[in-house]
Amino acid sequence: MIRQGRHSTLIIIVVACLTALGPATPATVPTVRADDLAAPELEVTPELDRAVVRGLDYLASTQKEDGSWGEDGYGQTAGIVGVAMMTFLARGHTPDDPKYGHVIRRATDYIVSTQASNGLLGGRHGSSPMYSHGFATLALAEVYGQIDDPRVGPALEKAVGLLVNGQNGQGGWRYSVNSSDSDTTVSGAQMMGLRAAASGGIAVPIETIRKAIGFFKYAYCPGGGFGYTGPGGPNMPRSGIGMLVMCLSGEYRSAEVRTTADWIFAQIGSNNSGYFYYMTYYCSQAMFQAGGKYWRRWNEVMTPMIIARQSENGSWSGDYSSGGVTGATAFALLSIEINYNLLPIYQR
Repeated sequence: MIRQGRHSTLIIIVVACLTALGPATPATVPTVRADDLAAPELEVTPELDRAVVRGLDYLASTQKEDGSWGEDGYGQTAGIVGVAMMTFLARGHTPDDPKYGHVIRRATDYIVSTQASNGLLGGRHGSSPMYSHGFATLALAEVYGQIDDPRVGPALEKAVGLLVNGQNGQGGWRYSVNSSDSDTTVSGAQMMGLRAAASGGIAVPIETIRKAIGFFKYAYCPGGGFGYTGPGGPNMPRSGIGMLVMCLSGEYRSAEVRTTADWIFAQIGSNNSGYFYYMTYYCSQAMFQAGGKYWRRWNEVMTPMIIARQSENGSWSGDYSSGGVTGATAFALLSIEINYNLLPIYQR
């Protein structure tokens, strides 16, 4: 079963959170051209759909009975299981789908059944547990309204509770629970999870969002882009993360977003990232949120580039910095599946 149409449900709590953040002040808003704000152009070509189906078939054929992907340690983290599961949702497949529904249900069961007592969604691989937690929280939030598993809601609430209680004094998160410092990559994963959970009706305190946005504004680099732990050394993955988080938190007209959109725009196609599929996952969403010329140029250049890198067996590989073969395949798929515009987190 393929879910049709654009997801349009808007949860009141999200409206309250984004409204409370307030608009950018006039002094921080650059000149906006009409072309820049034009509606994004989406195109599901036969070539794109074939690549997506081949990728989904690869993931379905390599999933283990317990719901994980076990070709390496990455596939046993709840986060990589989560992003792999979301690739099926992103094409409109549901847990009741006759072809892929079992993949979604197995993955959901793995994420929920491996949750720790404190709410951590780490899976059965202990590396960088908060990275895993953020992506797994996002995945649970995306499947929450589609699956008839009574464990998902409570697990999602516990996952959000861990994030709210574990946010540090800087306003962010890092590799382990209760870290005292922050970085934009780990914090970005947590913010995506919180945004999706709020959209699904889970209570997320506005102060948690405010504090996190404060950290991202601190990490913004003058001239465009975002740093790692502070305002220095921007690269494409971190800049996509920072820009996307700001957009999804109601700061889409801010100077940080506009200058970063231009910064990324100038580098489209340069392929200067060692985290290629992880980079395209975030930058695709960020440029889609920007819309207009930003998304058009990104989609024209990067979508064919991603498709061209697909292996004969339907996977994307050769980039273990993006989470092994399963992670690279999932991030690549999610990067191009924006064109279906079906995942709630993709909505503008």
